[in-house]
Amino acid sequence: MTSEESLGPVPLRKDRTTVLGYPRGDLLTVLIGMPILGLLLGIALPPLARWLGDLPVLPWRDGIALVGSLDRPWHTAIAVGLGLVVGLLIAGTDYDETLKVTLTDQELVADLHERKRSIERARVSAVFLDGKELVVLDESSREFTRGVHKTAARALARALRSHGYPWQEADPHAALFHRWIPGAPGLPAEAHAVLVARKAALKNKAADDVRDLAETMQGLGYVVRDEGKDQYWRPLAVGTDERGGAARD
Repeated sequence: MTSEESLGPVPLRKDRTTVLGYPRGDLLTVLIGMPILGLLLGIALPPLARWLGDLPVLPWRDGIALVGSLDRPWHTAIAVGLGLVVGLLIAGTDYDETLKVTLTDQELVADLHERKRSIERARVSAVFLDGKELVVLDESSREFTRGVHKTAARALARALRSHGYPWQEADPHAALFHRWIPGAPGLPAEAHAVLVARKAALKNKAADDVRDLAETMQGLGYVVRDEGKDQYWRPLAVGTDERGGAARD
């Protein structure tokens, strides 16, 4: 994590670089607030469990009784330590799951799950927010990247437009999406098979498989997105381009 990433949109005038990372306020809330919450839970859970243990009807009574029995100082210290560790793990996971974007007038670099990919500005056809996720489309309307992003929409739009990227207020291809119905006409059998596998991955919360299968769909010429428990698909708007973004270490 660089200091620039924690600041949100930070134009660096000398080399015209803007880093769209984790806004400082959100970063401080997560990195400080979550451990403090874990600390408070570590202190509060044993007395709360003892109070709950007096209720006549109580599920998981044995487990709650065990938590309530942790009343010695070293028990409390362990509970507080565990709370801090859990808080830090949650904070780290939230940071890792957030898409970071670096902009220049020549290229856009996306950093997600410690993998960096770059795309030339001339190849970007649209950038927009889909709910909490930032989406970048290439010239064939493939999703070059998609990920949860913390910067406010207004700041995103200002930063992207300042570097000449085509910011959109909504998905310009939204009207092309169809709700996926297994076996329905419009998709080849291979695409249906991928979406069946992806539905199972979504149910099992296998995030890596969900992303990989979305990439597989794009290789077949289709973009897929989710709304609730449903999958939606659309054909690529301009042919099929397999180049994607250039991977960088």
